[in-house]
Amino acid sequence: MKRMIYTALLALSTGLTARAQGWVDQEAIFPIVETQVGSINTVEKASWTVYEYNDNKPNDKKGQWSELMSYIDSLPGFHTGSRRYIIEMTNRVTGDNMKKGRKLILPTSFPEDFRAYSPYPYKYEAAVAMPKLLVIDKYTQTFGAYENGELIRWGLVSTGRENNLTPPGRYNFNWKDEYRLSNAAPPGETWELNWAFNIDAAVGIHVHQYALPIASPASHGCIRMSEADAKWNFNWANGWQKGETGKLTRNGTPVMVINDNPVGRPAHWELSGDNVVSLVRLPDDPNALPNGSYAQKASKWESGW
Repeated sequence: MKRMIYTALLALSTGLTARAQGWVDQEAIFPIVETQVGSINTVEKASWTVYEYNDNKPNDKKGQWSELMSYIDSLPGFHTGSRRYIIEMTNRVTGDNMKKGRKLILPTSFPEDFRAYSPYPYKYEAAVAMPKLLVIDKYTQTFGAYENGELIRWGLVSTGRENNLTPPGRYNFNWKDEYRLSNAAPPGETWELNWAFNIDAAVGIHVHQYALPIASPASHGCIRMSEADAKWNFNWANGWQKGETGKLTRNGTPVMVINDNPVGRPAHWELSGDNVVSLVRLPDDPNALPNGSYAQKASKWESGW
């Protein structure tokens, strides 16, 4: 497994939100996100409850972290020994950054398939006619992958920060490279991109693996994923097809970048009274989004495979 990449410049450039909320442990979550297999029709959605992160039992000689771990260990289901990482991804904060008194969203049990914890709808009617579609939601800093309108995978991302925004719109996957060096790195530095798949050849926007803050847009415009998700996408999505003369004959898998960056810390679940509500909002008509890639002028966006 390739290492997670952390650089001094990256730590300085991602802002207070990233440092205050922590970083995704990409190695630890690998087996969790890889459970997304088979038909979505067999996956029962997780049920949620609200938990206050406190020393709720002062006489049990446990602090708030130990109490939380004991509580989630007592719940039925799967992922024994790694449930904390599901809690961290759900609440977009790592354990060492949880503050006393914070309200956490916890599942009432731990289903095996990670799609059970997804804020994305299992069925996206507007994408039923598309063999494949990747959705990047900047507001929640998440992605959802669909095949003929059925959710097959989701996860966290980090898109462009405020001074390097990832432009919204409709794109297609073009070319890919398992390993490459970013040409945006300053002199004397090396930025290594693993499992890079381009979505705009003219501008140079890629989906790739890199250090992943758990709760902030932090990139220079590209779309960061965890190691597991970037490798999966590299093998799942299809690139463009060209004829013998080099002319585009078919677009690659469609990509939809939606919504604006959040104001403050991103989340994909919201507490509304005692209810937990998804913050993912998919467009009713994907074709109403602006055209985000020059390649689509030669071949329709939705014709991608």
